[in-house]
Amino acid sequence: MRSRPTRSRSLSTIEAAREVGLGALGFLAGDPERIGPFLAESGLSPADLRGVAGSTAFHVALLDYLINRQDLLVSYAGEAGIDPGHVVAAREILAHAGIGED
Repeated sequence: MRSRPTRSRSLSTIEAAREVGLGALGFLAGDPERIGPFLAESGLSPADLRGVAGSTAFHVALLDYLINRQDLLVSYAGEAGIDPGHVVAAREILAHAGIGED
């Protein structure tokens, strides 16, 4: 019997990457001037956030949004006490974590 291929990332690494995504969501949601443009660009409403907040694809899109706006990326990383490169790494981990798992 063949076993399923092992993931290239451990579950704890994926969980840590999700924490970065959740932190980014909290960062954006904490200020109407930060969350408004994200919602407009994503097409989501505030009510939609609860339903998608656990989605890996949502976390990837959210981190993409921050990465593409250096001022927000630097602000979030500073508030979170992490290197901005960790946000990029978290995005990559989530993008490759488990395509189709959502």
